[in-house]
Amino acid sequence: MNEGGSRQPIRLNRFLASCGFGSRRGVEALIRAGRVTINGEVVEALGSRVDAENDVVTVDGQTARLPLTHRIYVFNKPYGVVSTMKSQKGQPCLLPFRTQAGLPDRIEPVGRLDAETTGLLLWTDDGDLAQALCRPTSMVWKTYEVELRARLTATQWKRLTSGTLELDGRVCRPCRLEPGKPGDGRHWIIQLHEGRKRQIRRMMAAVGMHVLTLKRVAFGPIELQRLQEGCFRRLSQVEEHSLRRAIG
Repeated sequence: MNEGGSRQPIRLNRFLASCGFGSRRGVEALIRAGRVTINGEVVEALGSRVDAENDVVTVDGQTARLPLTHRIYVFNKPYGVVSTMKSQKGQPCLLPFRTQAGLPDRIEPVGRLDAETTGLLLWTDDGDLAQALCRPTSMVWKTYEVELRARLTATQWKRLTSGTLELDGRVCRPCRLEPGKPGDGRHWIIQLHEGRKRQIRRMMAAVGMHVLTLKRVAFGPIELQRLQEGCFRRLSQVEEHSLRRAIG
């Protein structure tokens, strides 16, 4: 491997993540599977380093190139769409929205929203950022609007916010829960920085409540604003910097 470039060689997993091939852990799986080459030779060592300016790195024959700048988008996910790039059991998926928007394949969603949940879904080609945003330890609050079938009681509110509620044998981290409509009791703003499967619906079910609608309206400092369903908007520089600061 040529290390004579003007930049210092960087670890292969970091390079591939920066090129948009997944998180560092995800691209390590590609390396183990023998799908990555450097200058025509299959890579065997996870600790390999590359000269980003001079080495030719491929994944399944596709040349890996660092983007001039990483891109981050907000997407307003419609109801009934699964957060995958392939349809599941006939349900619509995300791929047609990316294609219609003309975004390159390396732009991928960060985490998931279940099919019945609408609202803000981040997309990016920065694999390291995507991985960091999905870690509960990042402490980035995600904000949702929830409508319940019945009025939430003070006792139920306390159970949800106390940090004692268990799902699958593990205690949920404390959430924030504020009225969405004062005096209404059925509309709430809930914030949490975990991302377990269908977590809010399951938390509400654990205290005897049923969720009618659920919409994510913010991810850390990034807000959905008035973005139409099924549409993307690219983050401004100010928004991107604030998001990166939020995860340190």
